[in-house]
Amino acid sequence: MTERVQFAGTVVRVERDGFGVVEFDQAIGANTHGIFSVATSEPGLPFAQLKRGIHVTGTAEVDDRELAAVKTIKIEN
Repeated sequence: MTERVQFAGTVVRVERDGFGVVEFDQAIGANTHGIFSVATSEPGLPFAQLKRGIHVTGTAEVDDRELAAVKTIKIEN
């Protein structure tokens, strides 16, 4: 069963094809990183503004076996 939790973290990878990785400031269970993509995240992901090193907050779906799936992202000012 997946649980949706809030996170804060830093974008560590962004690919032009709509995929990226966030390193969480604090691990969520066993997850230290989460993935986001234009295919699996919720609509409205600010992908064009996401750059490596930018700090973000958002929500991710996590469970005890799989990599966290980032669902929403908000860019921190």
